[in-house]
Order: sequence, then C-alpha cells, then structure tokens
Amino acid sequence: MTCRKCLRFPVPTSNYDEVAINVTMQSELYRCRTCGQLIQIFALERGIHYRSPDEAKSQFPDVDL
Repeated sequence: MTCRKCLRFPVPTSNYDEVAINVTMQSELYRCRTCGQLIQIFALERGIHYRSPDEAKSQFPDVDL
C-alpha cells in the first residue's frame, strides 16, 4: 500500500532507498523508507510502477527482498 510520500516519488530523494538496478531492462528499483513500497522506474519512461515483492523479484532475481 502506498503512502503520501510514495505518491510524490521521486521528490525528495531522501525518502527512498535504491534497491537494485537491472541494466538489461534499463530500470531501477527503489523502496520507500516510510511504508516499504517498491517502486520501479524505466530509463525511457516518465511513469513509475508500484511493485509487489513477487513482481520485483521476477525482474530483479539477485535481490533479497
């Protein structure tokens, strides 16, 4: 479940931890420090994607969530 800070992603950046990078997909995975929501961004997109741990694990298999 997203919180108010997640809805303002990526401002300010201090609210989020970078969890992983997938070079092949050109995407990054972040975690909200307030609620733990996983947020994925892609290099060529403007939008963000909220991910469940299972969804994130399928795209970032080397990350321990």
